[in-house]
Amino acid sequence: MKVLIVDDNQDITGLLSKFLKAKGFENVVTNDPRDGLERIKGEKYDVVLLDISMPEFSGIDIIQTLEREKILKDQKIVIFSATAFTTSQINDLLKKDGIQGCLKKPIQLNELLTAITS
Repeated sequence: MKVLIVDDNQDITGLLSKFLKAKGFENVVTNDPRDGLERIKGEKYDVVLLDISMPEFSGIDIIQTLEREKILKDQKIVIFSATAFTTSQINDLLKKDGIQGCLKKPIQLNELLTAITS
């Protein structure tokens, strides 16, 4: 299974990458959200782990771009954030085709594994 991790925090992407490799997943990491968008558009991933709270170009911007370009429904994206989004904001995102789940930081690795494999 191939996983793309998009988060501006290198500590988090390093931890997630190490964990996923240990569990047998192939993964690609980017700390640049615009690069993440281009990777999603250019290559097929089984799962995209996407931080929705990134400066300048957020995960929400990525989701909106994918939706506008009619690519979102073909994805399996698990969003995560440390920022306290309202329940209605998260629910709005979860209603979109392609968004499979939401995790809060700090991410519990067992929850991450469940989100990826379900």
